[in-house]
Amino acid sequence: MTATPITGLKSLFSGKKEKSARKEQGLFEAIFEASEDAYFIYHSVTLEIIETNRKASTLFELPAEKELKGLYITQVMMRYLAVDSPNMERLMNQINENWEGEAEFLTQTKRRIYGMVNTNILGSQAESSEFRTLRIRDVSALAGARNEVKRAKISVEKAASSKARFLSTMSHELRTPLNGIIGAANLILADSSLKSDVLQHVHIMKYSSEHILDIINDILDFSKIDARKMEIRENPFKLTECIDNVVTFFAPQYKIQNIALVTDMPVQELKEMTLLGDMMKLSQVIKNLLSNALKFTLTGSVELRVAIKELNGSSVSLYFEVSDTGIGIPSEKHEEIFQAFSQIHSEDLKRKYEGTGLGLTISKRLVEMMGGTIGVESELDRGTRFFFTLPFKLSEKPVVSKSIAVADNEPPRDIRGLRVLVVEDNEINANILKSFLHKWQMQIKGAITGLHALELIKYHKFDLILMDLEMPEMNGYTALQKIREQGITIPVIAFTATLLENMDLLVKEAGFTDYVLKPFRPSELRKKIEKYCERKIDYA
Repeated sequence: MTATPITGLKSLFSGKKEKSARKEQGLFEAIFEASEDAYFIYHSVTLEIIETNRKASTLFELPAEKELKGLYITQVMMRYLAVDSPNMERLMNQINENWEGEAEFLTQTKRRIYGMVNTNILGSQAESSEFRTLRIRDVSALAGARNEVKRAKISVEKAASSKARFLSTMSHELRTPLNGIIGAANLILADSSLKSDVLQHVHIMKYSSEHILDIINDILDFSKIDARKMEIRENPFKLTECIDNVVTFFAPQYKIQNIALVTDMPVQELKEMTLLGDMMKLSQVIKNLLSNALKFTLTGSVELRVAIKELNGSSVSLYFEVSDTGIGIPSEKHEEIFQAFSQIHSEDLKRKYEGTGLGLTISKRLVEMMGGTIGVESELDRGTRFFFTLPFKLSEKPVVSKSIAVADNEPPRDIRGLRVLVVEDNEINANILKSFLHKWQMQIKGAITGLHALELIKYHKFDLILMDLEMPEMNGYTALQKIREQGITIPVIAFTATLLENMDLLVKEAGFTDYVLKPFRPSELRKKIEKYCERKIDYA
């Protein structure tokens, strides 16, 4: 029996050189014609197409009378390959090489199809054959789905970027007026001659504004975590310093509500350890838990406990617990409390114990990001206990303290007479800032833009610059760059209402000495001024 391209192809598929019976040949030809892949059999030397199957014609949407046999395989490629197809050069000029890859084609009706192309599919056996094969598998549906996924991913990324920009802008726009409200409240509260009812109203105004600020911070933190843009930074720190700062922060609030805040930890052992981890994130978790405990505890106490669970030469596992004598949580709600925006108490209690329902969600995510898990034990009217364990590496590097605080028992440093340039475009915020500086007996000049600040620096000497970052004409970053280019090395503290994850790094890389977030605490601002301008200077 004379060998034909079909029988030759059969022998390639079977890998045998034996003669096929007519029945087997007929069966093979039926399979060949019924294949969902388009096959082209062409001469290995002349490249003339000897045979195609039915799918080859339907793939390119050819009319019944149009034949591909007799054309060269390169002609088919030239005729139907899309001009922007991947791998065009290979399919036009290296058609005889063993290869598999992607290509795009245009059919007779100019419909674009996406194909997986396979040439000389049987490798070494095909090399010795008089005929070669080219197979095209239509994967347009798969490619379309893949493109849809790509488009959806781009759309999601754009939406996430827009969301991040919106939240950042919202944060800035809300923090700026809040700075005015809280700053004005602090100025009024500094007046000892106020009547008690006025003081009460001002305290309410300040508390309400700070509550709005807490909500903004929670939403921003949740957004960063949800977008996977919050990072855990490993730096050496002392846990005792971390706990002391948190307890000092909460002590006045607990005192006002007459709730005892108790700490229990192996102070001496912890003082000897330098941990490698993210002190700010750990502080945030503990603060969230202490704030939550204070909110739901009407009488009694809240205890913060730290214990060493496991210690070896290079790492330590620490156990943290915050327990209270508060109203408790029903057992069936224990899992629900960690869900975003969840408030598990009755409607009356929701209104009484206000909040976003994000604090515990943020705490859970942060603990997990730091390599731990958080749990809860609670019963109604029997109090609540939150606990988590975190692993830390032990660091041999000395701790570079980020604290700007002066010890409470130290007298305030003398900063009277310091010459300060305030660069702030918002008139309300500028006036509030200047009011505190005047109270501290400083000499002040004001600028409303970066350009204005540069002009004042030409004619006046300053010991300190307090500069807003977002200003018209020239922002704080550019203004500082111009200042440093003039060789001026005095401290420049950035004022910003935009809270970013890597704020420390951003302001330091930009050349700022430090930064203060709006709304600012007068005590924090003063301590930073004392830190960078430690002595009083007498001026002629």
